[in-house]
Amino acid sequence: MYLSKTARLAIYVQDEFGKGSSKSAEGVLRYGFNPIACLVDSTTAGKSVSSAVGIACDAPIVESIEAALAHKPDALLLGTAWSGGKLPQAWRQDIIKAIKSGLHIVNGLHDFLNEDEEMAALATKHGVTLFDVRKAPDNLPVANGLTLKEKALIVLTVGSDCSVGKMTTTLEIQKSAAKKSVASEFVATGQTGIMIAGTGIAIDRVIGDFMAGATEKMVLEAAKKADLVLVEGQGSIAHPGFSGVTLALLHGSAPQALVLCHRPARKNIKNTIFPIADLNRLIASYESVGSYLRPTKVVAIALNTQDLSEEEARQAITETTAHTGLPATDPVRFGADVLFEAIHPLLNEIKAPILSSK
Repeated sequence: MYLSKTARLAIYVQDEFGKGSSKSAEGVLRYGFNPIACLVDSTTAGKSVSSAVGIACDAPIVESIEAALAHKPDALLLGTAWSGGKLPQAWRQDIIKAIKSGLHIVNGLHDFLNEDEEMAALATKHGVTLFDVRKAPDNLPVANGLTLKEKALIVLTVGSDCSVGKMTTTLEIQKSAAKKSVASEFVATGQTGIMIAGTGIAIDRVIGDFMAGATEKMVLEAAKKADLVLVEGQGSIAHPGFSGVTLALLHGSAPQALVLCHRPARKNIKNTIFPIADLNRLIASYESVGSYLRPTKVVAIALNTQDLSEEEARQAITETTAHTGLPATDPVRFGADVLFEAIHPLLNEIKAPILSSK
């Protein structure tokens, strides 16, 4: 169970809004279904959301939990997550204030609030729920290639690095599909995607043996509802810290098509000294490793050009297409129609499942 779709959110981004770590907040602002009561950040209080992160939203930014209560929220959503996902000690008292004020808490960190004795006791006392969205369900299966039996087109977003826009690209493709009256299912595999969809499994919190199985389970459920299944990617096959999650998603979903996400302004893999790999090498690697289960192809490139001018963005798109021979766009800046057009013809080609002979 997750929040009702009518629950009003106060999004907590204290000291972090617009600084690169408020990815969860920005995802919920852009794609979430819950109404936004306000945001909490003393460093940007009084400014507009648009000026802070470039997302159109009329909700005010306030300086404290006390100020947020005047806007009548039903829940406090912790909108900041960074590598490691630890709960900052400085947040603790604000979360406790919110619980005592009757607010449910939506937590995407690796530290679970339900395992915090003080917060769990307070939540029970005040009749609120602590939603630890990264907590994995019990009794997950080991993957066994069962998605190959489904007559659905499975598309997975993959990356040249972490934090390059895989979730955003997946959701923008879904919007383009809807414009063409093509029903699709979004499979959320990370905390922000779960906050947006209200369902999903955060694969990075699943025990290694069951990561691909959790992915397979979600894809099988989605394939019963729509012919187009869009799986949110995580990490990168080239990232020394997060490649395991990427490979689990690739083998658990067994996609027929991949969309490679890339941030052209980034030169090194995030938080490392390693350079971003050439896109054609990445394409070959993803296709090769994925095709152990069945043939898969990178069909398009999604660029995250948020740190480029529009002219630079268009140049990057042109250069990427010339370099890879694949259609490319920035799905936030210019829409994802180009990406969907690369996927759409494959829907007509999905017939009996094909096992790879490789």
